[in-house]
Amino acid sequence: MSRITTTVRPIRVLAAVATAALALTACGAGEQSSGDTSSGSTDAKAASVDDAKAQVADWSKEITEWPEVTSIAKPADLKGKKVTLIPLGDQIPVIHGVGVGEEQALKKLGATVNTCDGKFNPTEIAACLKTAGDQEVDYVITNFVDYDMVPAAIDALTAKGTKVLIGSMHESKKAKKSDNLAFFDATERVALLYEAMATDAYAGQGEKTKPLFLKLMDSSTTEEASDRMIAKFKELCPSCESDSVEFTTANLDKLASTVSAALVSNPETNAIVVPVDTFVPPAIQGAKSANKIKQVKVYSSSSDLAGLQRIKDGTQASDLGTPVIFEGWKHVNALMQMASGEKVEPAEDLVTRAFTPDNVADLTLDPKTYLTDDWFGTGYQQDFLTAWGVK
Repeated sequence: MSRITTTVRPIRVLAAVATAALALTACGAGEQSSGDTSSGSTDAKAASVDDAKAQVADWSKEITEWPEVTSIAKPADLKGKKVTLIPLGDQIPVIHGVGVGEEQALKKLGATVNTCDGKFNPTEIAACLKTAGDQEVDYVITNFVDYDMVPAAIDALTAKGTKVLIGSMHESKKAKKSDNLAFFDATERVALLYEAMATDAYAGQGEKTKPLFLKLMDSSTTEEASDRMIAKFKELCPSCESDSVEFTTANLDKLASTVSAALVSNPETNAIVVPVDTFVPPAIQGAKSANKIKQVKVYSSSSDLAGLQRIKDGTQASDLGTPVIFEGWKHVNALMQMASGEKVEPAEDLVTRAFTPDNVADLTLDPKTYLTDDWFGTGYQQDFLTAWGVK
């Protein structure tokens, strides 16, 4: 099948928006067994499809078992401490939602919380960091801000004694080693998400699946994850044909035409796998332009409100969802590990819920409910509080 690619130089700020959504979503209980498909026998293939369907069905349930939280030996006392949250851009729902969860958790610890919106602007983010230093805050959590975007401002703040956690970003090779700087790394989470989307698509149509994978090339992280997604699909269905196109957040305006061209070149394509809900509208536009919208099923992740509404109205098949409030608590757990002198654990124990027409119909779909646990389930907060020594 043909390979159509489009590449331009990524814009770091826009790319981080995609990373924010990707970093928050992935399979919860680890990878499913794909079954032995090497023999090509009907029984082996059927078992693999059944395994994939069983995994998606398990993801579709309300979450009742949350990942174990590692206890902190000597938890830091944050009561009365000042914490500033600096999101990359607070107007993006997934980023704002994480901040809401962080504020909830920090208030349980007795901290005073302030938010300074980075507004997707390095100058604004640097100003927020400077203000935090001027106000002599004790801790800063940056949400989805790349260290390399504002290294001087971060270094200046840590030099003053403020502890800074870089949330949901991998450690920069350029970062100066400091006890006041830590990274909450979500790299593996992104790769697991991509593999989960391949499983989701395969479960939907089995050996008849002929997907078009949209490969996000914003960074080495998303590029490697895209390769793992395609490799996972080939592992699940060696005989299945697939195609892929490359794009970046910076050239999102070309994605619709790229998808349309790929579908025209490969008219039997019946699925489009899109890494983040943000990219679904141009993908759907491309399918419409190619007159294939009734033929292809769309699979994506991040479960923003628009994504779940598309599932409800039948324009999207599935969405691997993100419990943003839980993720905020995970960020605060990373801060507590740092503040207590322990190693910050990377984000590898991941939780998702697969949203489909079967379970979306009963949900309340509005902006207010998005900022709650109603779509996912409750029961994790006490585990964190216990690990932090809060009675």
